[in-house]
Amino acid sequence: MKTYYSTDDENYSHETVGDALDELDSDGRLAAGTIYWEADFLPMEPQQALDAAQVLELADERGYDLIGEAWDNPFSVSRDAQVELQTLLDTWAKKHVDVSIYYTMVGKPRQLAVTEADLPVNAEVSGRTRSA
Repeated sequence: MKTYYSTDDENYSHETVGDALDELDSDGRLAAGTIYWEADFLPMEPQQALDAAQVLELADERGYDLIGEAWDNPFSVSRDAQVELQTLLDTWAKKHVDVSIYYTMVGKPRQLAVTEADLPVNAEVSGRTRSA
């Protein structure tokens, strides 16, 4: 699991608190009390984006669009059939799809606030660096 930081609670692109504080500083927003966030992330797995239930639902919707009211949802299959399709999709994705550069958030982001000790003058006096 990796922890990343954000200055807007959307783009978690900073690997250290110091990087987030540097962005706040370059934006002219570094002051005691300014809010930033941290969150934990795990590498994405292909099946998080490729879901058998959604594939079947899309197939049913497309069939209805093509056929109309006469469409009788033939893609509404048993749970076992869904699991079988998911297994096929997972096997295919492992062979053909690389999502290893993407991470998904685990849990909820945590709100943090810049403290006086985080400010550049105080960090230099106390010997702290902002790359921690």
